[in-house]
Parts: sequence; structure tokens; C-alpha cells
Amino acid sequence: MPASSGLPTLKDFEEKLYLCNHCGFCRPACPVMRRMEMDETVGPRGRMLLIHGWMSGELKPTKPLVEKLYLCTACRYCYVKCPPGLEIDKIVEAARYELVKVGAGPLEPHRIVASRIADYNNPFAEPPSNRTAWLKKVGPIEIPEKAKVLYWVGCMASYRVQTTAITTVKILKHANVEFTMLGNDEGCCGSILLRTGQRDPVVEKYAKRNVEMIAAKGVETLITSCAECFRTFYMDYPKILGELPFEVLHSSQFFERLMKDGVLKFGEELPMKITYHDPCHLGRHAGVYDEPRNIIKAIPGLEFVEMLRSREEARCCGAGGGLRYGFQDLSIAMAADRLREDVIPTGARVVVTPCPSCILNLRDASRQYGLGVEVIDLTDLICRALRI
Repeated sequence: MPASSGLPTLKDFEEKLYLCNHCGFCRPACPVMRRMEMDETVGPRGRMLLIHGWMSGELKPTKPLVEKLYLCTACRYCYVKCPPGLEIDKIVEAARYELVKVGAGPLEPHRIVASRIADYNNPFAEPPSNRTAWLKKVGPIEIPEKAKVLYWVGCMASYRVQTTAITTVKILKHANVEFTMLGNDEGCCGSILLRTGQRDPVVEKYAKRNVEMIAAKGVETLITSCAECFRTFYMDYPKILGELPFEVLHSSQFFERLMKDGVLKFGEELPMKITYHDPCHLGRHAGVYDEPRNIIKAIPGLEFVEMLRSREEARCCGAGGGLRYGFQDLSIAMAADRLREDVIPTGARVVVTPCPSCILNLRDASRQYGLGVEVIDLTDLICRALRI
């Protein structure tokens, strides 16, 4: 690993592997395990045993072992349930990096994603020139070359869930926030590479490049729609590069700030019944729970019903940790579980979540399984409330 990286390695967790007391509290919490007939080898406890066996030399990094270590969304729910507080998601991520170093990982779909990012600067092999095509739907707007605020759109919102980008910019425009963007020069933050063990390109190239381009625009605050991009800038980049020269906020945090400052004001009632889904990278990873809810609760006429499993207990939508890229059917089935078992019992048929990756997976699940649940971004809800 490049010396500049402060990301944890498997050696950093060597002693902690022995702290697992095999209590099993993590087993029912694991959304992958629940979907795979409680197969012990794909659950947190099983993954710890597999990693320990590999580190001790008792197991070889065979294809079945490698595949099982990639059957994890890094949702961090097991950490919430673990009595000794083992950060199993971080241990798995570090193990994936070791697998990549010895040539046993990642899985082929993740190699393809890495190749696409290298060639196109996004994981979908979309033309970089199309990254800002969605701006045409916003209406007349002038983006200055430099500003104190920069909106990092992210690959998912740029290419797959463009409504998120459109509504975010509409709110910024409505609030008279002077902001800039990187435009077609924006690239991938590298989150999917970090989660699948392909760290070196992020450490050597993407992190430094992205931060330097943003800083060159005189930025004091970076905001991003994507929970995965937010986690990467907020938590990973500082470990790689040291303290960043700008503040990093998720859009929900930024818009809550504008609301508290009286810049965003909700007037007319919005008669809707909704529930809220906590993205794992925003909630359990970064601790952002209240800001989105504060916005929701401030909208007049809105009926907000919490799911039984919310905040730290929220189930993963199945999109994270590279699972959707490697096991798409399983990923979408997990999203269907979230909708069927947690969303629908609230009586709400609209679920709000501030992450385009969650939106894409939950929407696909609602459509494929015929669940009739509408999935929208928090920014979409704000736009409806502001009538913009």
C-alpha cells in the first residue's frame, strides 16, 4: 500500500479477530444472511472465521472463500449488534484489499467497474461529456467558475438517478446559494473501489485529483447528494490525505442549515404520508440521522411515520459494498425485503431517502416485485414542499 494511505489494513485488526466470542447476535441482523437461508459462512460471524482461517494459513483464498467475503454490503448493522464492538465491515474491507494484493480478488464484475472508472471516470462507462446533460432540465442557471460552495453530484446522480441532481440544484437556485460544480471534469470519488479492496488507484490518483480540483475553485464547503460519496470525502479522504481544505456536508445537512437560518421556508401544506429510509453510509457510518428528519418534520401537512427498524437499526437496502455490482438479483431481493417488511407496514406508500444508490435499488425492487411503493429523494420532497 502506498505510504501516504492511512486506511486500516488487516494487520491493524489482527488482535481484534480473537475478540469475537461467537455469540451470534450479529446473525439475524445480517441482511445477506437472512436472504441466504441463514448460511453461517455468509454472515458476520462466519466471515470473521474465514478471515481468521486465511490469516492463520489454515485456509487458502479459493474462489468460494473470496466470493463469500464479497457477499457483504458493509452496512455496519453487525457492529451495532456486536457486544465487543467489532467493526466487522472495516475488517472485511481490509481483507478484500489483501485479497486484491495477492491477486485473489476482487470479483470479475468489480474488476470491470474499476476498468470503466479508469477509462471513463465513472463506473457505468458513460461518456464524460454527458455527465451534466441533466442540467438542461433545471432551467436557466449560471454556474460560476469559483464559489465558496461546490456541489459534488456523484456518478449515480449524474447518470442513473438524475432527479436527485435536478432537485438539488433547484433548491440551491431557490435559496439563492452561489455554488459551483466541476461539470464534466467531475469524476468518480472511488467509493466502489475502496469497498471492494481496490484501494491503490484511489490513494494514488482519485483522492488527490478530486481534492485539488475542488480546492482550486476557492471552495469552503462541499456538498454531495450521495451517501457513499459523502462517506468517502468525509471519512476516507482525510485518512488518505490528511485534513481537507474544505468542509464536507451531505445535502441534507446543508439544507437543514439553510432551513434553520430561515433561508428555506415551508409555507403551504403538503398532504402526504411518508416514511424515511436511513442510508447505511449516511447513518451507521457517519452518524447523520437527525438532519434529514428535521427537514421532514418541518414540512406542514406531512404525515411522517417512522419504520420500526430505523436509525441505527435500519435495514440495508442491499446496494452497498459492491453487492449490487456483484450480485444484483440478491441485492434487489434485499431491497424488496426492506420495502415489504419495514416500509409497507407503516401504511405509507412513499419512502424518502437521501441517497441515489438506495433510490435506484429500492425503485428496482418495488417495480420488479410489484410492491407499489414510490421511492423519492429528500430533495424531491423538499421541491414538492416549496412548489418548485
